[in-house]
Amino acid sequence: MIKAVVFDMDGVLLDSEPLHDRTNIEILKSYGINADASVTDPFVGRTSEALWTELKGIYHLSDSVEELIERQWSMNIKALPSSEIEASKGLEDVLAYILENELSASVASSSRGDFVQAVFDHLNLWPFMEAYTSGQEIEHGKPAPDIYILAARKIGVRAEECLAVEDSTAGVRSAKAAGMITVGYRNPTSQGQDVGMADYVVDCLSDICNIIDKINSRK
Repeated sequence: MIKAVVFDMDGVLLDSEPLHDRTNIEILKSYGINADASVTDPFVGRTSEALWTELKGIYHLSDSVEELIERQWSMNIKALPSSEIEASKGLEDVLAYILENELSASVASSSRGDFVQAVFDHLNLWPFMEAYTSGQEIEHGKPAPDIYILAARKIGVRAEECLAVEDSTAGVRSAKAAGMITVGYRNPTSQGQDVGMADYVVDCLSDICNIIDKINSRK
């Protein structure tokens, strides 16, 4: 029985992965590094600490990991309001379905908490989400299950009663390891992430409504 939907944020609620790519590439270029999205694509769904720890080692960046993370998120938050990034197709339908069926909803994002809040403001998500869990709150980021375990605990729903929606390989693995039923969202800008190991795969978020109906009709 599905009692809650836990969404990844970047690339699921909104098509924000290109924004992250632009920011990270701009930071690397400030060091004279001619990078492109192929450098940052392997980190889709993972934490900023993982991203900058590895890139600092590869490119011998002079700033600390903490300074790089702070720069990244400051730039992202500043750019978001004027970015014209909209909610993903079908999100409005899913949120309406969740309210109508009295399900819980939450976000489990590798992004920093202040960026999650900025996205909630940008998309007016506060009335729909009971809680959010950010990458800052857990010791081990995706693909470890920590973030989804904590997300379920925050809303008081058992992990096996949660449907997790993810667009990244690491994210699907994380949610499955936590014991959740998983939906892989094939977002074309999520840089070819393999979500085929998810229990269900969709191209539009509104398809999630039918998936929940099907699962809950079995109970």
